[in-house]
Amino acid sequence: MSSSIKTEKTSTGYYPGEQIPNIVLNGLEGQHLDLSDYKGKKVVLNFWAAYDARSRASNVQLYNYLKENESDVTFLSISFDENRNVFEKTALLDKIDLNSQFCDENGTDSEIYKDFQLRKGFKNYLIDESGVILAIDLSVDKLKNLI
Repeated sequence: MSSSIKTEKTSTGYYPGEQIPNIVLNGLEGQHLDLSDYKGKKVVLNFWAAYDARSRASNVQLYNYLKENESDVTFLSISFDENRNVFEKTALLDKIDLNSQFCDENGTDSEIYKDFQLRKGFKNYLIDESGVILAIDLSVDKLKNLI
């Protein structure tokens, strides 16, 4: 597992109106996420972990809403579970397609985790077609109002 963030500034997290940094994440089984590949599409980017009930519930709710209602919005999810089996079993229990799910097994030591200041709590982001953050900490209701 390897991950990286491509940015030139010291991080204090990322907020609406700012450009989202490019996230590159390589999984053990050949999965590859390069956020820059999604330019031109609206994206919901969700950070979570199986051990965090609130972030896990948000992951399921956002995934299900977008799958059923917003086919023009791409859902991408990054888990910070250090045990890949826990991540995979949780995603299967939650009935989430693994193609939209990625796992950074570096957990809290991950560059992504640190750069997005996730020690203060897991977040999610609505990103527009040009890579600008439109909103953070979305609920399904908040997402409905924004799309």
